[in-house]
Amino acid sequence: MVALFVVLTFLFFIILDLLVLKAQGKEHPAFAVKVFNKKFYFPLESFISSGHIWLQKAQNGLLKLGIDEFILKAFGKLNLIPIKSEGEFINKGEPFLKAIFGNRSILLRSPIEGKISFVNKNLVSKVIDDCYGDDWAIIIEPKSNNLNEFKKSSEAIKWLHEEFTRFKDFIAAKSNNPQLAGVTLQDGGNIVEGVLRSFDDSTIKEFEEQFLL
Repeated sequence: MVALFVVLTFLFFIILDLLVLKAQGKEHPAFAVKVFNKKFYFPLESFISSGHIWLQKAQNGLLKLGIDEFILKAFGKLNLIPIKSEGEFINKGEPFLKAIFGNRSILLRSPIEGKISFVNKNLVSKVIDDCYGDDWAIIIEPKSNNLNEFKKSSEAIKWLHEEFTRFKDFIAAKSNNPQLAGVTLQDGGNIVEGVLRSFDDSTIKEFEEQFLL
């Protein structure tokens, strides 16, 4: 009887944990990606593009877009500047955000085409720390609501894990300089957050071409 009570109590807390995470729009930790020596999550109801831009359905057929945590962890502290205005039409693959880190920047491209309905004006001069919440970038009225080309849920988590492995290989290949070894990988081979700040502009450009297009 006592054993049954312990099992039921255990199951109760697991179910409670799942319900809390679902309310927060997150996957359970079992489906999280361990990267940069810690776990991070991808929202349950969001989709993700090959350029690390997430998409989430909003009201009236609109889509909300923003950067994923992979980008945030790769560069560390970031500022985002929308380079398109409300009312403008944006094509798939067209730059719509500039991410600034220090005195350098990268361009991020839209995974979908449509008309920009809203731009997050709160991004101005703000360090991004809630990329799936308050720090969304734009809301778009898409030309098509077909999101089949994007990954979601456990498929997105699996892909992010693969992307981390690919990124780790990318960093290892670029870390031939002994002076960079200590700032790129921690003991056990975990990548340091903000690692890309340690590399030159040509490496940043190569990362942009390999991971953000």
